[in-house]
Amino acid sequence: MKALMKIELERAFKNKWFYISVSITLLIVLMDIWQNVLPIRKNMESWLNESAYQCPGLYMQWMEINLRAPSMIYHFIIPLLAALPYSMSIYTDVKNHYMNNIVTKIEKKKYYLSKLITQFIGGGCIATLPLLCSFIVTAMLLPAIHPVAATGQYPLKVSAVFGDLFFYNPLLFVIVLLIIDFIGFGMINCIAYIFADLLDNKYMVALSPFIIYFLQYVVCSLIGRDSIRTYLQVVHMRVQYLGYILFDFTVLIAAIVIAYIVRCKRKDIL
Repeated sequence: MKALMKIELERAFKNKWFYISVSITLLIVLMDIWQNVLPIRKNMESWLNESAYQCPGLYMQWMEINLRAPSMIYHFIIPLLAALPYSMSIYTDVKNHYMNNIVTKIEKKKYYLSKLITQFIGGGCIATLPLLCSFIVTAMLLPAIHPVAATGQYPLKVSAVFGDLFFYNPLLFVIVLLIIDFIGFGMINCIAYIFADLLDNKYMVALSPFIIYFLQYVVCSLIGRDSIRTYLQVVHMRVQYLGYILFDFTVLIAAIVIAYIVRCKRKDIL
C-alpha cells in the first residue's frame, strides 16, 4: 500500500496539469497582492498616522479575509483547478488497462483506497497552497496588527463562527481556516472519484467537482440558504446554518463511501 500511495502521489503532483493549476492559483495570489496589499504598503505611513482607523495589516488584507475580486475568483474556480491534475487518472487507468496490471499484484480495495486518498490530498493541497502563499507574502509586506472588533473594519463579527477566535488569536484562526479549506476542497475533489464510473468522458469527470459545486451554490442561492462555497469562505459561515453544513458534508461523505464500496465489490474489471 505504501509503494502504491507513493506512485499515485507522484502521478498527482508530478504532471503538467498540477503545475498549470498551481501557476494559475499563484497568478490569482499575485493579482491580490498587486491590487490590495501593495497599495497599503505604499501608503503605510499615512495609515499609521491616521487615528480614526486601524492600519490595514496582515489579518485585514490577507486574500482569504479581504474577500475582494481575487478571493472571489479563487473560490469560484478552485474546484476545477484542483481536479485537473489527477481526477482523470482513475478513468484513464481503466481505459488503458493499467488497473488490470495493478490489481493482479495488490488487492483491489487497496488500489481504490489509494486513488481516493490521493484524490483528497491533491485537492486539499492545490486549494490551500495559494492561501498559504498569500498569507506568507502579505506577512512580508504588512504588519501583523492584532484585529480589533470595535473598529468595524473586518468582515467577521465576534458573534460569527470562529469570530471569537479571530479576534483573540488570529494566527490560530488562520491555521483553522486552512485546515477547513484543505478538508473541504479535498472532499469536493473526491466528487470526480464518484463520477469516474458514471461518465464516459475523462474531461467531464474532471469537470464534475466544479459542476456540482456551482450547481449547489445556484440552488442554495435560489432557496435562500448557504452553500458549500459559502462555508469554505469561513468568514461568511453563519451559526444558524451549521446544521446545513453537517448535512451537506454528510451526504458528500456517504456518496464517496458508497462509490468506494461499489467499486471494491464489483467483480468485473472493465
